[in-house]
Amino acid sequence: MRVDKEYIIEMLKKMIEENRFVKGIVSNPVDKKNIKTKINIKPILVKDEVIVQLEQFKENKAFHDNLCIQTFYDEFVNLLDEYKQIFISSLGYDYQILKSKKGYNIKEKQNNKEVVSLEHNKKKQYIIEDGKPASFLIKLGVMGENGEVFKKSYDKFRQINKYLEFIDETINELQDKKLIDKKIKVVDFGCGKSYLTFALHYYLNNIKKMEFQIIRLDLKKDVMDKCNNIAKELECKNLEFLTGNIKDFNKLKDVDMIFSLHACNNATDYALLKGLELNAKAILAVPCCQHEFNEKMSRNRKSLFFRYNGLIGRHGILMEKYTTLATDAFRAQALELCGYKTQVMEFIDMEHTPKNILIRGIKDRVNKEVLAEKYEDYKKFIEYLGIEPYLDQLLSPYYLVDKK
Repeated sequence: MRVDKEYIIEMLKKMIEENRFVKGIVSNPVDKKNIKTKINIKPILVKDEVIVQLEQFKENKAFHDNLCIQTFYDEFVNLLDEYKQIFISSLGYDYQILKSKKGYNIKEKQNNKEVVSLEHNKKKQYIIEDGKPASFLIKLGVMGENGEVFKKSYDKFRQINKYLEFIDETINELQDKKLIDKKIKVVDFGCGKSYLTFALHYYLNNIKKMEFQIIRLDLKKDVMDKCNNIAKELECKNLEFLTGNIKDFNKLKDVDMIFSLHACNNATDYALLKGLELNAKAILAVPCCQHEFNEKMSRNRKSLFFRYNGLIGRHGILMEKYTTLATDAFRAQALELCGYKTQVMEFIDMEHTPKNILIRGIKDRVNKEVLAEKYEDYKKFIEYLGIEPYLDQLLSPYYLVDKK
């Protein structure tokens, strides 16, 4: 039976929702240069939450990624594009799917699969382990001298490890793409008490054992002075805390990765711009306090948005949520036009706020035809919203398309 991509996606979604999905295998990459020759997929249960584990094989080594359900759906769309052969096993039926130029051919066969336990990894394996002393966590009051994490600080401990999981995935992808080797330069445009910056230093120095340089920039001089003192006390080499504005930063050139946490409103846009100016190979941003789209869209009641979505526009709280999502969708698409492969995913932030969207862009090979289509979608989206986003002015010189 010949089907399209949407049919396969909906079929898998229904299996997962009904707890019938057992496992999946994607193989035979479209691009023969793809070193991920095969990927095993299976649902697992971690801390009472069903997630999907991807076991990827690269040069006879296995690497595991645990994805939340929505992130997995996004990734599965990419897998359908990147591989020619897909096997899906569910309770009752197995499906063999072969990709051709005309679509997908699917064959189904009955099986006698029984319900499989999703129990897995009862004790969470963190990148920084509970029970193993980490000097920066002891200094910052997250764990005791014996390495035991304080009960009151366990949320912070989990959040730091979640951040490091994103960093680990990003570095692995940069290395897979030969964009970096065992050296990395990172600029951190952040806020707060620098838990994440110290965590990054610990990870690169003690776990990844890479050569690195980390610069952290913030407007708060007293905070940066305190962090520099802590770094000196902990003997953190190749880590520097600077006071200054994102727009004026010029300490490093050809940076490998930038990370921007909770830069308010257009400060996130300047962080993205600075990433392009520094020729960053990876750009990660967790935006905050996004007002521009809301204010500009609210002033143009004749836009296509208000014509077709006036029911959202008449309620302030719904308008705020919509414009926040629209802003991040626009940022992700803008990075695509600059030659990055982007993902928008959930990020557990440091202050327990709803501002937990992470935009991650990693430099990628550019297909001019595909990029031209993305630019058309981009322009249509601007027209629909009825605004001139400031980010467009900032990033348009870096777009890799003909902007006629």
